[in-house]
Amino acid sequence: MLQRLVLPSSLLRNPSSPIILRYPNRSMSVAPPTSTRFPKRIIIARHGESKGNISSGAYVTTPDWLIPLSRTGAAQSKQLGARLRGIVQDEDCYFYTSPYLRTKQTLATVLSGGDFSASQIVGIREEPRLTEQQFGNFQNVAEISAAKNTRIKYGRFYYRFPEGESGLDVYNRCSSFVNTLHRDFEDPDVLRDDDDGNVIMMTHGLTMRLLIMRFFHYNVSDFERSENSRNCGLVVLERREDWRSLPPASVKLSRVFRMTRESRKLINFPKAGHVNYADMVSEVSREGLTSFAEPAEHIKYWTDKTRVKWKTPF
Repeated sequence: MLQRLVLPSSLLRNPSSPIILRYPNRSMSVAPPTSTRFPKRIIIARHGESKGNISSGAYVTTPDWLIPLSRTGAAQSKQLGARLRGIVQDEDCYFYTSPYLRTKQTLATVLSGGDFSASQIVGIREEPRLTEQQFGNFQNVAEISAAKNTRIKYGRFYYRFPEGESGLDVYNRCSSFVNTLHRDFEDPDVLRDDDDGNVIMMTHGLTMRLLIMRFFHYNVSDFERSENSRNCGLVVLERREDWRSLPPASVKLSRVFRMTRESRKLINFPKAGHVNYADMVSEVSREGLTSFAEPAEHIKYWTDKTRVKWKTPF
């Protein structure tokens, strides 16, 4: 509904030109915009082995974002390119990459090793929100090692490194990126053809898991039980064939896409990401947890990797 509002002439450059404002119909609920186009696949890859993966001493004199791939990492990246090309064949691909040197080196080797044609590469965007969790600046090996041990006791999601980020911080920027993705899916410069378009992200282990947590609305306990992918590991999200028949309210990433069985197993996430209150009560009442008032029991339970493996089949 349009309503005409005339402001005092002193506030207008041209007093004879009224300003027209749009008022929402207050009787209607306003929902956030949703995508009407989705790629055939979303593929999230971790970079190849870096020199920092070999020796933590690399971070003492080299900024984290400038740590390069190792020779093994370069070879892994070439193999990753062949795997990706085997998945997407000749379909269109749009790439997002973390600005870190090791992720950009991985992507460059993927494109050459996978023999991607120029015509199928729709575009490549450097995306800062896909960067690694920040641990600080030049790192002291002993201090970072002690902090990582404390993180295990405290919980990986909420622990904040003294000069860096918590898992929650990374989750928040992943959430912001997901909002951007919805807009990008509508952009023909990103998704030329939603029948065979692919979106591929080159990122880091923890960021990959937090993206998946955000995509499928997993809870914090799910994240604490998950594990980083190996270097050059792939998580593949496949679009449902019947997604166009979903009710409008269900047209969202968590319903349109399904994570492959191999991908869930790789990072140790369960099949479903939606947990209701009854499920949560059941979860915290499991053997080993006796009270909401005993945080030490929760920490011990969720950080014991020998106990928290998913027992349900993938």
